[in-house]
Amino acid sequence: MTDSTTIKVPKSLRDELNALADEGGRGTTLADVLAQLLEEHRAKATRERNAAEALFARAAADPDAVAKADRIAKRAVEFLQARQAS
Repeated sequence: MTDSTTIKVPKSLRDELNALADEGGRGTTLADVLAQLLEEHRAKATRERNAAEALFARAAADPDAVAKADRIAKRAVEFLQARQAS
C-alpha cells in the first residue's frame, strides 16, 4: 500500500475532479486524475520550453536579430530605470 494523505480543496474543485474520474471509467481514482493532470502539465511545459529553445537558437543564428534584441532590451532597462528614479 502506498502512503497517502488528505488535501483540502474546495468542494467545487473536488466535484470537477470527480467528474474527470467518472469520464475515465470504472476504477479511475482521483489520484489517477491528478497524476494525469500533472503529466499533461509537464508535457505542456516541455513543449513550451522546447519551442522557446528552438526560437532562441534561430534568433541566435541571426546576428541582426541578436543586435535588435540587445537594443530593445537596453531601451527597456533605461525606461524602467528612469521610471524608478522619478
